[in-house]
Formats: sequence, structure tokens, C-alpha cells
Amino acid sequence: MENYKKIFLNENVEKGKKNESDQVWKRLLKTKQTEIHKSNPQKFLAIKHIENSEDSDDNEDNIYEVDSHNVGLYLEKIHQKTDEIVDPFLKKLESIRKLRKILKKYPFERKDEDNMKIYEILKNFDEFLNVLPPIQRNDKLLLQRLCGYAQLETVSIKSTPVFGNFGLYMVLKGSAKPLSIPHLNQFFTKLRPVTPEAPENGQILGVGSCFGTLSHLYGREMTTRMFRVVTNEDKCEFLKISITNYEKIFKKISDEEREAKIQAIKMCKGYSSWPKHTIEELMEIFEWKTFLPNTILTSEGYRCPFIGFINQGECHVLRKVDVPFFNKKTGKKEKHMKQVVIGKLKETDSFGEFSVTLKEPMTCSIVTETNCKLGIIPYDKISKLDNITLRLLLQTSTRNFADLSQKYIYEKFIEQEKKKEWKDFKNCVVSDVIDKYGIVSGAGKYKTTSDAQLKSK
Repeated sequence: MENYKKIFLNENVEKGKKNESDQVWKRLLKTKQTEIHKSNPQKFLAIKHIENSEDSDDNEDNIYEVDSHNVGLYLEKIHQKTDEIVDPFLKKLESIRKLRKILKKYPFERKDEDNMKIYEILKNFDEFLNVLPPIQRNDKLLLQRLCGYAQLETVSIKSTPVFGNFGLYMVLKGSAKPLSIPHLNQFFTKLRPVTPEAPENGQILGVGSCFGTLSHLYGREMTTRMFRVVTNEDKCEFLKISITNYEKIFKKISDEEREAKIQAIKMCKGYSSWPKHTIEELMEIFEWKTFLPNTILTSEGYRCPFIGFINQGECHVLRKVDVPFFNKKTGKKEKHMKQVVIGKLKETDSFGEFSVTLKEPMTCSIVTETNCKLGIIPYDKISKLDNITLRLLLQTSTRNFADLSQKYIYEKFIEQEKKKEWKDFKNCVVSDVIDKYGIVSGAGKYKTTSDAQLKSK
């Protein structure tokens, strides 16, 4: 029993000494924080924010425990309740905190919602986007898939080298010092044969800064100094996207787009029986383009600017008609040029093959009726095709609505004018009745029903 008492007595003495030392350190730390708070309140606010976020990422209440009469220190707490932070520096810290919290999950554990949040955060960092070529910076699909492969890399010990030649890194916690110039392989960066060393008092990469590359450094060793950095603190955290994952995603998206172009050509009438190598040759100069409703794609009597393959949407086909009428002012018969809708072009239809290939004018005008997605081959790229492909292009295609007789077009015009006259007459009668009886929409028994009420019924 005496031995047990001695053991417990020693433990109590050690606990007492530890508590005394903790209280001493707390008093010293409180004095230091008070000095920082008086000299630079904004710095104190940022430090307090980072400390609380590191201690508990899940606790979003009581982020700031500042005993001060400065109203500016409480602004973020007020705005946080409305999910609105005004200060850009605090916005950056908040987005980095959210990013660290999401990246603590492994890529296979994250949901699509998590990857979308990562994308929404990273698209606001220009330094991250400048690594990609200009044509890929607005590619939402590529960026979203890259975010799905983003992972968190932690370096626990200070002065540990991090090799940036294996991927793209972003500092999420701590800081790092570059060992070479440049430290980031942006699209416009020119690499030198001999890697220059960074000066001792050079740039320090803080939270939100990037380093590394998304392209292989051919002809250099794996342990090259290029894009290498050294951590300045313990427990540094980085977001990493490896070169292998970037190349895999880019190749997959390119293959999907290539297959979509081939399917768009094969869907059109006459092209389904084309040989594979000929379709691939046509696909090399194939481009996607979208058009809003009521957009004139080509006009009658002019050469078509491109060969069009309709993938989504519908288009009106119009022809010009000379319409005689009696001019009351001059007392003479005259002719006016009007347009009549003679048909429609839908999915799996194409147009402009003869006009682009033979440089002849179009026999009709084509106007989009809805939002349309077209695959186009511009007339300036048609010269890249060989003679066999051009002949095959003319054999399998037809001139759109070129075989219609003038009598049929006039009949279509009369039918169109009758519908227009009936519609105008009906609208005129309805407006006269409303004016005569003083009917006001939304009042009395003529009260309109909202769309929400109709849906509920």
C-alpha cells in the first residue's frame, strides 16, 4: 500500500508542476497577444482566425474571441451570419479554410458537391489558372475533373524539400521558399537550360501561392532544382495535382470530344456509310458552335460561310418571292420581295456542302428557330481535304429544297399570309371587345391565375 501511495503522490506532484508551467505560458502568451492587438488589430484578427480554424474546422461559431471596442474587428462575425465577407483578405482565408476541410477527405471519399466547391474556390485564384493554356482556362469540364483528383499533402518537418516537377502545388498552410527561378511553370514561362538559383532574401510563398508544373520536364533529372521549394515552418499543407492525373484527364476529354464529333457527322443523312478514315479526316477540321434563336446562318443568293451539321435545335428554311401589289400613291403596279418559310432543318440534317465546295450561292436562307448547336467546317479549311473526300462530300449531299417549283412556293406564301391575316383579325376583335366592355385583366371575374397556382392544381 505504501508503494501505491508513493506512485500516486508522485503523479499528483508532476500534474501540479505541469499546471503551474501552463499557467505561466498562458500569461506570457496573453501579454504578447495584447501587444499585437494594440499595435495592429487586423493582424491580430487574422492570427486569431487561423488559430481557431486549425484547432477546429467544424466549429464555425465564436471564431473571434476579441475583447475590444473596435467595431471593425467584429465585422466578419456579423457578415458570416449572412454568408457575406467584405474584406478580400478575409475572403481568401475563409476559402482556404474551406478548401483544407474538404481536402482532408480522400478523392474517392469526396462527392460531386465537394468537388464542385473545390472548383468554385480554385477558379478565383489567377495564379492557379495561369498554369493552364488560355484555351483551357474557361474549360469548366477540365477544371472540375482536375478538382476531383486534387489531394492534400502534409509536410511535418521544417526545411523539408518539396519537388514541384511532379505536379502543381498550392500552399494551404505555412510558407515555403523557392530554390529556383522561376518557381511556377506558367503558360508563358520560358525555361532556361541551366536553372538559376533563387537569392537568399528572395520571395516567400505564403498561403494561396502556387509552385510546380503540369507538364513534364524532358531532359532533366527527377531531382532537379527546377520548381523545388523548402518549407519554412512545421506542419505545412499543400494542395497537389499530379502531372499524371492532368494528362490522363486531358486525354480522356480529348477522346470524348473526338468521339462526339465523329458521331455528329455519322448521324447526318448520307454520312453514315462513309469509311472511318474519311470521317476522321473530316473531323480534324470540325468545330463546335452555338447560335441563339433568330440568327441568320446563311442568306439566299450568297455563298454559305460554312458546312453545317445540326446536332441540337431546329432551323427555318426561307425562300424569296416576288409579290405584286398596287401602289395607291403612284397608281402603278409594283413588286415587293418577301420571304416564305418552306421547310425546316432538324437534327441529323446538314447544309452548305455544294455552296462551300463549288463556291456557288445558296438557293435558300437558313435562320435558327431555337438555340442550336452546330458542327461546322469553315470554307477556308475545306482546302485541307483531298480530292477523294471532296468528291464523296458532293455525292452524298443534296441542295437543300432546291427542287421546289415556283407554284409550290407561291402556295406556301398564300397559306402563310392567310394565317397571318387571321391572327391579326382575331387579335383586333379581342382588343375591341376588351375596350368596349372595359375589361381589366386581374380584376373581378377576369382575374388571372398565376403559374404557381396552376402547378399546385
